[in-house]
Amino acid sequence: MSMAARIAEEREAQSRWRPRKPGRIERMVDRLLVAEFLEPRQVRADESQRLARALGFARKHVPFYRGREGWFAAEFRADLPGRDMLAPLPILSKHDVQESLDVLRAERVPKGHKGAFIRRSSGTTGRPTEILYSRPAYMAFGLMLQRHMRWERVDPLLKQAYIRLPRDVPPRPDGSYLGAGETFRPGCWNWVGQWFHTGPEVVFSRTNRLEAQVAWLRQERPEYLITFPGTLETLVYECQGKPVDSLRGLRTISATLTEGMRNRIESATGLRVQQNYGLNEVGIVAIRCAAGRYHVNAEQYVVEILDDDGKPSRPGEAGRVVVTALRNYAMPLIRYDSGDLAVVVEGPCDCGRTLPSFGRIVGRYRAMRHTPDGTSQRLNLIADTINDMPLEMLAGLREYQLHQFRDGRFELRLVTRGEPSPAFLATLREAWDGRFDESTPLKILPVDSIPLGPGGKQQEFTSDFFPPVDEGSEISGGSG
Repeated sequence: MSMAARIAEEREAQSRWRPRKPGRIERMVDRLLVAEFLEPRQVRADESQRLARALGFARKHVPFYRGREGWFAAEFRADLPGRDMLAPLPILSKHDVQESLDVLRAERVPKGHKGAFIRRSSGTTGRPTEILYSRPAYMAFGLMLQRHMRWERVDPLLKQAYIRLPRDVPPRPDGSYLGAGETFRPGCWNWVGQWFHTGPEVVFSRTNRLEAQVAWLRQERPEYLITFPGTLETLVYECQGKPVDSLRGLRTISATLTEGMRNRIESATGLRVQQNYGLNEVGIVAIRCAAGRYHVNAEQYVVEILDDDGKPSRPGEAGRVVVTALRNYAMPLIRYDSGDLAVVVEGPCDCGRTLPSFGRIVGRYRAMRHTPDGTSQRLNLIADTINDMPLEMLAGLREYQLHQFRDGRFELRLVTRGEPSPAFLATLREAWDGRFDESTPLKILPVDSIPLGPGGKQQEFTSDFFPPVDEGSEISGGSG
């Protein structure tokens, strides 16, 4: 299909979205749409121009970069092509941001880019990070999310349901949060409702019992459901398929959706599961296309995938995801270490889009690097064994967590409806004992509940070898 034909197809999909302010928004969205199919040479030229502008601004107006030795050394050249400008610069860690909030804020900003919004990270490492957003950077959340919905051919006039944590829902005037059994009805879809007319949205707390969540969905009958990967998977287990037959689309937020989870959910429901890649510190970084790649929102970000030596990882290899935010002039983050690992891809994408892209997200590295050799193999064995089980064997499973003790023992904690099935337990035991010797014994322990990790996220793996939470102990990737 030619570029012109692809653009025409996307414009037809975009026509379903009615902007709240016709004219200006339509022009903005059309520029974003056309940019998805530019010639690669133009993509690289645009990236170089945006990087030069962002780095030049930070060097001049942000005390942290101007004053810190080694950031913009004498040999820094803004005229280098694209990422060559970034290579000499240090990596910005979450700790750097937490310790330098004041000096990371720009002394002055371009007209219209004054800092207007504070956004807190989820605190998955135990200590939330506060980021100052300019109004344009903050509002871009809605535009990037709508781009994703257009790719998925979402109908904006239908009903959307969220199942999320109470603290993620706006509090009442008295400061209290969504209670048990209560429904929040904001009137339009989150984020994109600022830009476009949408159907209704309903929100329910993830702290409600599973049976209550299912009953709520069947009462509300939404066409789209958005929730955490583990919550969605559990709903699918409980219902042996779609929780409600009205559903036309699914999206997961906050934690990493593994390939096994995706395959099970899609096989059981017949629906594609959407998930973008985002960080609260910078925004919606990339969108997963139907071909399985994550395409970077290049108008807003540059993404590097780097090895342990800080060099670009090779195609097929996993590396650290390092993000440079190009548009948040209020508090620029340059070469920000996300803590996530992703796979490098090469060549054109089957979807036809030419935006920079990377492959699957394979988790987080900060905490796992502290564990003994062989830990990942044991974690992967449990995940793969559960992934390969037929859905009927998983019907009673609600949640699991593998824990590693310092003396070499492992404990698999299971939350199930009723007693775990003998076939389920036998399959796990056979897989573990057939692969590992008695030096790493596994205890399978049914429990009533598994505490959420820092930031309210589910953790499928914990370890006594992990560092304290303020150094980075949460390993499930953050996608939102």
